[in-house]
Amino acid sequence: MTLKIIGPYSLIIICWGITWLFLKINVSQMSILWGLSLRFIIAGAVFWLIYFIKSNKVKLTPKIRLVYIVYTLFNYTICYYLTYWGTQYIYSNLGSILYSLSPITIAIMAHFFIPNDKLNQKKIISMIIGFIGTILLLYNGSSFGGEKVFIGICAILLAIVIGCWPTIYIKKQGVKVDSIHLNAVGLSFSGLIILIMAIIFDRESFFLINSNNIFSLLFLAIPGTVVTWGIYIWLLNQLPASQLSYIAFFPPIIAITSGWIFLNETLSMNSLVGAALIIIGGFLINYE
Repeated sequence: MTLKIIGPYSLIIICWGITWLFLKINVSQMSILWGLSLRFIIAGAVFWLIYFIKSNKVKLTPKIRLVYIVYTLFNYTICYYLTYWGTQYIYSNLGSILYSLSPITIAIMAHFFIPNDKLNQKKIISMIIGFIGTILLLYNGSSFGGEKVFIGICAILLAIVIGCWPTIYIKKQGVKVDSIHLNAVGLSFSGLIILIMAIIFDRESFFLINSNNIFSLLFLAIPGTVVTWGIYIWLLNQLPASQLSYIAFFPPIIAITSGWIFLNETLSMNSLVGAALIIIGGFLINYE
């Protein structure tokens, strides 16, 4: 990995780790539909500004259009909504830990959809380790918050599966996309879709927005979305999907620390063992 890539790689890890803290604050103080739609609309506007400043026109081929649609619906709209919804009921650090299952999920999908990226003995062992870790977390679910912890965990797990598919889809299509334009289009359309849902189903909650969560919203929109997804899709054009998935291993360390310091979140010993197994399983699946 070159210095050109190490810098952005490190920045995305830091931003994603801290994002879980502000996500937990945001969902506890603002309606999910309003919070998510405003986050995406703000982030989309920033991406459009960057795109027009760059003045690079993007030619949308049929394949690239499909990539845009898949990212908009699966990653931004469905995956993020499930993540927001599930985070209401679990600790912020647990959400980050569960997302360490992303490399394992990608490996399973790659086995079926990407040639020459099949499962082997090492990957299967890694999946078993990660699965045991997940079972431990589910078994100790009552220690992570309220009564709906199990439902929250299941929502996050479903979000991971749905959110990993666009990464596989891009690799399967064999196309390179402009990260700025993809995010501008995807976030804007997703933000509008969720905004319409907010107006229809959650109109009264709009007035619950206050100065206490404006900072968390802005952090989620700029460092948590513009910086992270701008870098991620750029890296997707530079690195293999498996190597890029290493990013999932490090944010939990930051999320656990920030959740412990600022939100008084703690994990039992069994939960820490489960978290460690998930991270180890995700690491081993890509270790050469």
